[in-house]
Amino acid sequence: MKEVCCYIGLDVGTSGCKASVVDDRGRILASARREYSFENPGPGRVELNPVMVWGNVKETLKEVAAAGYKPRLMSVSSIGEALVLMDREDRVLQNGIIYLDERGPETMEEIREKISDRQIHRLTGIPMNFIYSLNRLLWLRRHEPRVIEKTSRYFMFGDYIIYMLTGERIIDPSTASKSMMLDAWKLDWADEIGTLFQVPFEQFSPVAPTGTVAGRIRKKLAEELGLPVEMKVAAGCHDQCAATLGSGGVSAGDMAAGEGSTESLNLVAEKEAITEPFLEKNICFEPYVKTGQYQIPVGQFSHGTCLRWFVREFGWDFQAKPGQESRDPAKEGKSVYDLAAETCAADAGELFFLPYMTRSKLMEADNPALGVFAGVDVNASRGRMYRALLEGLCFESRKSFDILETAALPVHKIVATGGCSRSRMFMQMKADVLEKPVSVLKNTDAGITGLAMICAVADGQYQDYKEAAALFVKTEEELKPGKDYREKYARYCKISRAAKELYQNL
Repeated sequence: MKEVCCYIGLDVGTSGCKASVVDDRGRILASARREYSFENPGPGRVELNPVMVWGNVKETLKEVAAAGYKPRLMSVSSIGEALVLMDREDRVLQNGIIYLDERGPETMEEIREKISDRQIHRLTGIPMNFIYSLNRLLWLRRHEPRVIEKTSRYFMFGDYIIYMLTGERIIDPSTASKSMMLDAWKLDWADEIGTLFQVPFEQFSPVAPTGTVAGRIRKKLAEELGLPVEMKVAAGCHDQCAATLGSGGVSAGDMAAGEGSTESLNLVAEKEAITEPFLEKNICFEPYVKTGQYQIPVGQFSHGTCLRWFVREFGWDFQAKPGQESRDPAKEGKSVYDLAAETCAADAGELFFLPYMTRSKLMEADNPALGVFAGVDVNASRGRMYRALLEGLCFESRKSFDILETAALPVHKIVATGGCSRSRMFMQMKADVLEKPVSVLKNTDAGITGLAMICAVADGQYQDYKEAAALFVKTEEELKPGKDYREKYARYCKISRAAKELYQNL
C-alpha cells in the first residue's frame, strides 16, 4: 500500500453515498460514490432500505481501497431522523422512515399531551415536527407493534454504519440530536424523554463527542474490502455539520449554504448565543463538532429536488429548432442542469414559483401549502418557468436568512457547497437575493473535507479545527450581490402567505 498519511471520509446520504481518501493536507487522492433510491410502499410513504445502503457503502469503500492507499482513520457522516431497527441476530427489521414521509402528524398531539412544544424545544434544541425519530418511534409502536417487540437495538444511519464497520456502538451528539430525544445541553440522551415516552435508551448507541474512536474495522470486512486491518473508525457528525466544517465553519458567524437535494443554511454559534430571544424564535439548534458550539440550521427540504423534478418532467430536450437533433450533455462534458441553465430566461416576468414540493417543511411545519406556479400567461415559456423556479428557491433562502437576523445572530460570511453550488448563475442569484457575498469552494464536496478534518484532528495532526481549516478549505470565487430583488421578494412573500392561508382553508 502507498505510504501516505491519509484518511477516509464516508458520507451516507438519502440519495447516495460517497467516500474519498484525503491526505493530511486536504488533498483528495481517490473517490467513489454510489447512487440509490427511496422506496415508496404506499401513498405518502418514503423509506430508505438500510441493507441496500450498507451494500452500496461496501462497494464504495472497496472502490477507494483499490487505489492502494493506507488510511489510518475513517469518519462517517449521515442523514438524521431515520431509525434503523435490528433484532438480536443483527437482522434489519424495518426500512428507515425518512423526512419526506408524510406518516404520523398525529404523533405530535400524543407528545403534546405530556410535554409542550416550548419544553421540548428548550430541552432538545428541536422545534416540534413529526419528521423526527421520536415521532417515528411512536408511530411504529402504534402501527407496527410486532416489529418493536422484535427490536433489540435502535440506530440512526450514522451509528448503524459504524456498527457494521466495527461491531461497536457510538453516536455523536449532532446526529443524535435529530432524534428529538437528545438533551442538547448535557449532550446525552434526555432522561425526561425516556421517562415520558418509555424510550429504552439502553438499546440506543452511547453518545460520544465527534472524533471519538469507536474501534478498528472488523478484520474480515477489512480483508473483503481491501482496507488495512489496523484502520480505526471515529464518530463523525450529522451530514450538514460535516459540510459546515468543510466549508471553513469554525467560528461564530460562519455560515455554510448546503445546496443539495435539500438546502440547509447552517450558522455556527457559541453556546452563549442560545438565549431567551433566540429560543422565542423557535429555531432549531444542534450540537456542533466542537463542544460548546452549536449549529443553527434553517432552510428548505425541497431544493435540488425541485430542479430534478422540473428538468425530468418538462422535457428538456435542448432542441434549438424543430427537426434538429437533441444535444447530449455527456458529449459536451456538461450536466443536464448546465444545459438547462443555458436555456434559462433572463427574466421571469410576472411568474412566481413556490417550491413546496412536499408537505414536510423544515421552517413552517404548520404550512400545508404545496408547490405553485403563479402568474402563468401565454408568455410562460419553459425558460421563464425555470427562471421563476430558481428565484423561488432563492426567495425561500432569504426568508430563512431573515429569521436568523431577527434572532440577533450575525452572519459574517457565507460559503456555498453541494451539487447546486456548481451553477454559477444560481449562486449569483443567491447572492443577489440575500444581498450578501456568497463564496464557492474549489471542492464542492465540503462534507468529505469536514470528515477528513475530523480524522486529522482526532489523529493529532492538528491541534484544532481552525488550524486544519487553514489548509483544508480553499475558495474558488466570491460572488458579490448585484441585481436588486427587494421588490420582487416582497411580492413573493405576499403570494407565499396567501398560498398558506388558501391551503389552510381548503
